[in-house]
Amino acid sequence: MTRLFCLGLVVALAIHLPIPAQDRKAPPKTFTNSIGMKFVWIPPGSFIMGSPKEEKERQRNETDETQHKVTLTKGFYMGVYTVTQEEWQAAMGNNPSNFKGEKNLPVETVSWDDCQEFIKKLRGKDNVLYRLPTEAEWEYSCRAATKTPFHFGETISTDQANYNGNFTYGDGKKGVDRKKTTPVGSLPANAWGLHDMHGNVWQWCEDFYGDYPQKDVVDPQGPEKGQFHVLRGGSWLHYPLFCRSAFRLKNIPSRRYNVFGFRLCFSVE
Repeated sequence: MTRLFCLGLVVALAIHLPIPAQDRKAPPKTFTNSIGMKFVWIPPGSFIMGSPKEEKERQRNETDETQHKVTLTKGFYMGVYTVTQEEWQAAMGNNPSNFKGEKNLPVETVSWDDCQEFIKKLRGKDNVLYRLPTEAEWEYSCRAATKTPFHFGETISTDQANYNGNFTYGDGKKGVDRKKTTPVGSLPANAWGLHDMHGNVWQWCEDFYGDYPQKDVVDPQGPEKGQFHVLRGGSWLHYPLFCRSAFRLKNIPSRRYNVFGFRLCFSVE
């Protein structure tokens, strides 16, 4: 009897005790969902969010990009591409986009509220808790361990991103002004395999817009309430300075514009 009791206790402890981090199985590096959307694993870590005061063409409101250390304690899957028109059509049965006629164009002319409806539909289809990334998750993923204005380096070109090439940043040269969106994945990815983190379409984030903290933070979720939501990344229409990793845009959640798109992410814990 004593032996059986001890055996039962060992089994119960094995079930309920946490698994040491070193023994946990690493998540797959990539994931593809039921409608073909591709995701890549973003590991947990820390980074400096915002921009240094000496960064060229930093926003006039300097506090909007105040540097602070952010620690993300949990990894997550981030969409390799912004959501395409085909993916939107598959889930929603319509296509609100202004630019059409090519395969794999990003869906645009979508509001933050529209994104939430898409997420709701896709969650029901896949039983995965898709969501928009937090602003911190977005910048962490965009930078991919870089500290420069762009994940490409100190400047950017229209061979790397889709923005208004009539304008330059730093020592960069003028390029192409395409005047429209480009198919997702047609320009180079960052070091973590994410495409179009600079340019093409602005990307809605989950957070309300608010002032940055003046101290280190862990897993920030943004303000509890607000009037505006955050967008990141720049677009085909805008100057390269707006494509900087640290640049923040805000708008009301119901606003639709042909430069507004989004990408999804989801957590596994």
